Amino acid sequence: MQPAAVRGAPQWLRGLLSEEFFDACAAHPGERKNDKNHFCVDCDAALCRHCLPHDPAHDVLQIWKYASCFVVRVDDLRLFDCAGIQSHTVSDHEVVFLNERTARKRSASAENPCTACARPLASGHDYCSLFCKVKHLGESEHGLRRALRARRQEEAAAPEPQGGKQRPSPASDAGPSCGGSLRKRSRKQPEPERAPFC
Repeated sequence: MQPAAVRGAPQWLRGLLSEEFFDACAAHPGERKNDKNHFCVDCDAALCRHCLPHDPAHDVLQIWKYASCFVVRVDDLRLFDCAGIQSHTVSDHEVVFLNERTARKRSASAENPCTACARPLASGHDYCSLFCKVKHLGESEHGLRRALRARRQEEAAAPEPQGGKQRPSPASDAGPSCGGSLRKRSRKQPEPERAPFC
C-alpha cells in the first residue's frame, strides 16, 4: 500500500492490506500446508494452520483465494464496515477482495466506476476492494473512522481511568501474542482435587 492510502488507518488494517498471504510460514518451515492464510487482527500477524489454535480472545480472519486474488468473508471482517464494496459469493459465503484489482481495464467513463481506481463495477457499489475503500476514505480521516467498527472504536474513545493508569490492550488481556512461539499449545489439564481429610 502507498502511504497516502493508509492515512488514518489502524495498524491491523495496514498490516492486513500489505501482507503477502499464502507464502510459507517461517515458524513452521518443515510442515506440510504451511501457507499463511490467517491474519490475527490483535497481533497484526499472518498465521498458518499450524499456528492455530490461536488465543481465543483474539480476532483471527481466514484469507481465501478467488480469481487469483486474496479475499475475506464479509461476516468475518467485523471491525470494518464493508458497505459499498462490491462483494462476490464463493461457496455460499459473501466475500470482498482485499486489494485493488489490476487485471481489467479502468474507465472513468464507465457507467459505475470504482470511486478510487475507476474499475467498472456492478450498479449499487462504490468500491472494488477493501483497499480502495480505505484509500478513498483515507483522504478524510473522519470518514475512515466512521468505517471502523465496534470494539476498536470503543477502546479508542474510552477515557483513562482515575489515577492515570492506562487501560490494558485486548492483546495484553488475552495473554501471549503472535510475537512469541506459534507452536500448537496443549490443553491445560485441570489439577486433581485432594480428598478431604477424615
